Amino acid sequence: MGEIGRESDAPSSTLAKPSVMDALSTTASKPSILSEGFSFRGEIAAKGAIHVEGSLNGQIQVDELTIGSKGQVEGVVTCSSLHIKGKFSGTATCQELIVTSSASVDGHVVYQTLSVQKGASIKGELLLVK
Repeated sequence: MGEIGRESDAPSSTLAKPSVMDALSTTASKPSILSEGFSFRGEIAAKGAIHVEGSLNGQIQVDELTIGSKGQVEGVVTCSSLHIKGKFSGTATCQELIVTSSASVDGHVVYQTLSVQKGASIKGELLLVK
């Protein structure tokens, strides 16, 4: 019979533990979702996509950020693709900016490609950078 709490005799180098980055890289194709009713304040830096239906406030650095129709994002955003259906206020730098008819943008956004649907509310500055 083995003892409870006894450590293994195996060398620690043979017991590989997956890292957080390994987990992120294998799930990068699926978006992380901030659901309606959920509020987050802070800093997010991740590979992959985030879909926001709740409230996100802070500094965000991701590959793709989608602000859903009920989502609210306030802060500083750096991403490749920013798709706004809900409310965004702050500063963003992205390659692709998509603003739908239900969107409200208040702030400063730097982009390379832009698509805006009729009915979108934009207050602030959109700056094209080539």
